[in-house]
Formats: sequence, structure tokens, C-alpha cells
Amino acid sequence: MTFLVTGTSSGIGRATAVRLAERGYDVVAGVRRLADAPAQIGIRPVELDVTDPAQLAAAAKEIGPLRGVVNNAGITVAGPLEHLPLERLHRQLEINVVGVVAVSQAFLPAIRAGRGRLVMISSGSGLAATPFWGPYSASKFAVEALADAFRQELRPWGLPVVVVTPGAVRSPNWAKLKADAEVDREGMDATAERRYGPALDAAARFADRLAASAVPAERTAAVIERALTARSPRTRYFADSGARTSVALKRLLPTSALDAVMAKFMGLPDRVAD
Repeated sequence: MTFLVTGTSSGIGRATAVRLAERGYDVVAGVRRLADAPAQIGIRPVELDVTDPAQLAAAAKEIGPLRGVVNNAGITVAGPLEHLPLERLHRQLEINVVGVVAVSQAFLPAIRAGRGRLVMISSGSGLAATPFWGPYSASKFAVEALADAFRQELRPWGLPVVVVTPGAVRSPNWAKLKADAEVDREGMDATAERRYGPALDAAARFADRLAASAVPAERTAAVIERALTARSPRTRYFADSGARTSVALKRLLPTSALDAVMAKFMGLPDRVAD
């Protein structure tokens, strides 16, 4: 039984590839650089940039029937939408949204041959948006829509499409997110800094708290394994209670109340003079 996992250089993807291999499955581990692939018996690294059609086509020719593909590869872009460099938004959507479709298209023949399934890695941010995480939330809202569409379109062939929703997970991506946000902020002009500076400081502290409370990636990997191997998989699995709580609050609270709760929780200022 062979599974393909994208984005295995770190975090959820790496933990998933290792867990599956430890349990005796054959794993194709997609990475942008082969040197970053997990070293584990049962794991076959493959150079796989989800934005590179040639790499996807080459990998699809080499890989036989698949029991599942885990669409995990992704990046996180954050910042005030009013001043976000558009090239950063393009990159966010190219990897997290177009990349998911590109991978799914490339390997669906192998999934059909192996009577397999698609597993989409979403996020609580794909169910409830938060200030300054708009680009990432937009990409994960899109993943939710893609999963719904793929699930309905592939239903006639009995090919399941499953969404896994993690919470905050320990990963080197937290440090990269912080570094990228600082670079973007340095590029903001004086007006943008005056308007958004205090809120960005609060958002950075909030992100630090999330990173400090993040759970091991292995916890999400265990849920992904279940999504891949369950005889009759559910359409969604929550990896922890954080994302589930966000969904419940969105359903229960009026939008204005939810906005106020989120601003208070993140420590954002209520009003800015200009």
C-alpha cells in the first residue's frame, strides 16, 4: 500500500511520512529539495515542487498505483491586506490553492488505479478567518471549496475525499512566518506603520502564544493516518479541539460579536485615530 505526501521537509508532512513508514506502508515523500526529505526506511523521496508542472508530470510517470495522496504542501502569508505586497498573495494562492489542484490532477490516475483517496490538509483558518491572516485564510477557505467539489465529482467512482483540520502545530514554519512578516513590515510606509503598527505588534504576540502552545505534529499525523486507512472515512477529521472551538463560535455568535471577541482575544486596539 503506497501513499504520497507532499511538503514533507518539516511539520505535519514530515511527521505523516515517518508515521506511515513506521507502520509498514510505502511512502513517496514530496519535497522541493531532496536533501530535506525524511530519512526513514520505507520512504522514497521525490523532488516535487507543487508549482512546477514538469516535476509533477515526471513524478506521476514514475509512481504506480496509490492508495492515497495527502495534499499538505503549503506556506503561510500574513499581514494587513491593505498593504500586502500582491506578489506575496499570488505566491500564497499559487502554492496553497493552485498547487492542490495541480497535485490532484497529476496523481488522480494513480489514485484511480489504486482505488485510493485524496486527503486535503485544511486549517481552522479555513473555517474562521482572523485579522492579519487573511491571505492564509483565503487559501484554506479555497481548499475547503476544492475538497467539497472534488468529493462530489469523484463520488461516482467511490474515491473518497477527506479533509483534515489541524490546530496550531509545532513547526519551523512559525519562525519563518515571523521573519517574513518582519520583512513585509519593514517595507511598509510611514502611514501604514502608524495605522497598523500597534495591531501588528499585538498580532505578533498572539502568534508567539500560539506557537508556544502548539501541539506536536505527530498528533495530526495520527489523524491523517486514520483518514487514509479507515474503511469508510468521514468527510472531515479535526486534529484537536482548537479548530473545532473556532467553528462552534462562528456558528453560535453573531458576526459582530465574533469580531469583538477575536479582537479582544488577540489584544488588538479598538480604535485608531488615523
